[in-house]
Amino acid sequence: MRTNKFIYILLIIFPFIFLAPLTFQYLEVGNDFELYYFVYKKYIFELLISGHLPLWSPSEGAGYSLIFNPLTQYIYLPSWILYLVSFFIGDLSKYSFLIYTISAISIFNVGLFLYLRTLNINFKIALTTVLITSLSLKITELLRFPNALHTFAWFPWILYGINSVLLNTNYKKNFVIIFFSSLMLLTAGYPYYIFYGFILFLFYFIFLLFKPVKQNLFFEKKTNILSNKNFILKCLYPAITALVLSSPWLLKISQLMNITRGRNISDISFSYLGSSNIYDQIGSWIYPPFSMAEGWYYFGAASVFLIVVLMIFSIFFNKSSSNQDLILKYFFIFFIFLFLLNYQFSNSEGSLIFSIVWKNIDFIQNFRFWLRMNIILVPIISVILALSINKFVNILNENDLSVKKKLNYAIAISFVLIFLTQIYFIFFSDYKNLFWDTWQLIRIDYAENLLPEFFSFFVNLYKGSIYPVFFLISFVLVLSINNIYNFSNIFKKRNYLFIYLILFISICELFFLSNIQWSIPYRYYDDGYEKLQLKKNYNFPNKDALNDLNMAFLSNRVSLEKSGNNRYEGNTYYRNNKKFNINYINYWGNEKHTKLFDKYFQRNGKFKEDLDFSIRANIKYFYGMDNFSKKIFYSKDLKHDDILSFLNDSKSYEIQNEFYFELIKYNGDELIIDINVDKHGWISLIDTWDSNWKVYVNKKEKNLMKLFDAYKSVEVQAGNSEIRFVYKPFNFNFR
Repeated sequence: MRTNKFIYILLIIFPFIFLAPLTFQYLEVGNDFELYYFVYKKYIFELLISGHLPLWSPSEGAGYSLIFNPLTQYIYLPSWILYLVSFFIGDLSKYSFLIYTISAISIFNVGLFLYLRTLNINFKIALTTVLITSLSLKITELLRFPNALHTFAWFPWILYGINSVLLNTNYKKNFVIIFFSSLMLLTAGYPYYIFYGFILFLFYFIFLLFKPVKQNLFFEKKTNILSNKNFILKCLYPAITALVLSSPWLLKISQLMNITRGRNISDISFSYLGSSNIYDQIGSWIYPPFSMAEGWYYFGAASVFLIVVLMIFSIFFNKSSSNQDLILKYFFIFFIFLFLLNYQFSNSEGSLIFSIVWKNIDFIQNFRFWLRMNIILVPIISVILALSINKFVNILNENDLSVKKKLNYAIAISFVLIFLTQIYFIFFSDYKNLFWDTWQLIRIDYAENLLPEFFSFFVNLYKGSIYPVFFLISFVLVLSINNIYNFSNIFKKRNYLFIYLILFISICELFFLSNIQWSIPYRYYDDGYEKLQLKKNYNFPNKDALNDLNMAFLSNRVSLEKSGNNRYEGNTYYRNNKKFNINYINYWGNEKHTKLFDKYFQRNGKFKEDLDFSIRANIKYFYGMDNFSKKIFYSKDLKHDDILSFLNDSKSYEIQNEFYFELIKYNGDELIIDINVDKHGWISLIDTWDSNWKVYVNKKEKNLMKLFDAYKSVEVQAGNSEIRFVYKPFNFNFR
């Protein structure tokens, strides 16, 4: 029992130890981590402790749903655990959000360990395999995508549940495992991985339906294995229950995507963005500089080398039909099938089947960067790594010289194939990976220039030559251990020395790259904010967020980041000193608003150069970007061809003092104003339209109309009126 507790504690804390530069705040995660993910957590938390549950975000793209934006993880249970913990801590900071993100690897580790144990894998081998998997580049690459990492964390738990059902263990427990894991996966806020997970689970499920696979995989309990019919039903019940429970939220997300820029069109060229190629796929195995971080799954030289060795040995040299050998062969076959299937999607532009699948499944037509689908290979690579280690260990213990000789052939062939391929990549190929040069190489250069000369030499190796070096080390290790006479006695006495060496080599190789691949120096941006006197607003705890929101509504909007870095990728509410921004995230904003925005602005938020001063002044006035800070307009008509025509209509009332209003309440989700107008007309709120918004005039619901098909409007009669705009995502009354 004490050993089990130690194992689970190690599985949980290992990611924090391995990622020590991040855990102890020498580095922090850059890229999308802050502006796409952290900002929402901070925004929701601060409003929660101010006494308001926010459902709509007026701070980005002139308004966008908060509860149905997958980036917010709004109904994902661990998010609310984070809010609860942050409440007791007193703040939700980038650091606490980083700890929350790393904790997803801990969830993954425990699930993967339990899954491997259902395959009758020795617990020490299973533990080592899990630790190696958790430091692989694909897992640590996802630190910049917290939602993706939390979604993927539940993959092995579902696989564990599927195996447990087949083993016919406690069904109530298995139901809970599959149901809860599926629910977490569906609500973690990364729709790509929902589809990828479906592909993995579907084909793994089919894989287990074959009788020889079941009998050999679960040979110790094969008399208790369920029939295929019962197996299917017992797995489907909890999964469907989770889907039904989360479906209202998922359907609302789909509804939101229908009015979101780039997510509501069927253009296959969009899905070709980020298409993989053969260099990328090979690089993911043996040479990361030739692979895009979006799709790589490099496990380190020692693990990859051992897998390749055992694959070649099993296919060409091993004629044994023992249970262990059959299991290894079955999983190799399944992996090869999954690899080929994955390549047909990840290489979307050059695929034989992608266009056919794309045309027939509407759900995937707004996906891009299909090379991310490589994530489905990671759990299976873990299995074949564990089985390869197990097989290698058994060969060492058998002391069968003929088998060891055949294994030597496999070791030599594997090394020659890998080493020659790497030499070709480094010295003879003219292939250039712009993704690596843009994102990864620049970080290596930065670290090389920052560190002392002794360390910078080793950092420089990560530009390419480090990988052949570690494959050479792995080759020497595996070959030497295989040829040590009577190794079995050493092996037993040294308590699985070999697998610990594999883990040690993997840590040595991957520690630097796993920590630096998407990192920036700690407080990299904060120093600039201090100069702009934004530190208090951005980094300090805030218990008056609701007042800040009201002040933002009454003050001017912006279209740029306050620091002047021309950043437009993400939610810049905090970077703009809590100002609402009309700019929109790339491929993420109300489509009608974004098209109007593009008519007058560049994507960096600056005005287009051909616009004269008068037009710029009017556009600023319309979007509340000047000192008037207008958000509410009164006009005679809604039928206008452009913003300038609308303003001519609206200003005619203002000049004659025929429109007055008083702000009664505002919290982002609800606006109540008292108005006085002399004539029949239209009140327009320059906040984007959404079908879940309702409007009431003198407490009677009215039709919510659209200005420019983008913003909220309602018809009003002459005289005094109370107008209430309220966001009701599930038609509940939040007043």
